[in-house]
Amino acid sequence: MLLTLYLFLEESIKKLKPQKINWRYTIGEILIVSVGILIAFGINTCSANMSKKREMAEYKKSLKTDINENLKSLSRIIDKQSEKVEQLNRLVALLEQNHFDIDTVGHIFYEQRKSPTFFPVSGTFKSLVAQGEIEIFSTELKRELFNLYDTNYERTEYNGVLYDKIYVDVYDKELREIMNLRTQEIENVERLKSKAFIKNILLIIDEAESYLGLIKVSESESQKLLNKIG
Repeated sequence: MLLTLYLFLEESIKKLKPQKINWRYTIGEILIVSVGILIAFGINTCSANMSKKREMAEYKKSLKTDINENLKSLSRIIDKQSEKVEQLNRLVALLEQNHFDIDTVGHIFYEQRKSPTFFPVSGTFKSLVAQGEIEIFSTELKRELFNLYDTNYERTEYNGVLYDKIYVDVYDKELREIMNLRTQEIENVERLKSKAFIKNILLIIDEAESYLGLIKVSESESQKLLNKIG
């Protein structure tokens, strides 16, 4: 702005050199140019702020979409894992009785062969971090985002992988040894009644309960962040 004023003054002096300088006119022109520059600067700043707000709104909308998808997934897993804990406890209770209905036990055992785990939707967050656009948010919101995605979700996903491995190594192995998967009928009744089998089922229950606790924390933290995003 100073350079513009200097050039304007220099040009004005050149034009008015042969005549007496009209300082009132010159100062008026300077003021007009200065005001024009300030207005233009203000418009540019306002435009930049509006653009930033629009950009932030779009990112927030995308983050909310991702978190809502995660909440749906978490809710579904909570239902499945809660049912698993309930049904496997029922299975153990039946097996500890002297007499039990083999078809009922077989049905419970077969129905709980699947164990869904959580893999978060994190595309928007990763994109924000990779492009440096995460800086558009407040310090508090950035901290909450990193806490949810890099701490909570990561821990839950990691433990889900461990849980999957235990499930495959223990439950699936027992399932193949005891049941005919094609007919869904119990073939190895002695193994089914063994203490070793019950011990393995109790191990799965413990793992399922621990994982369920992590999933519930992820659900709670996701909902909190969703509320903060607004």
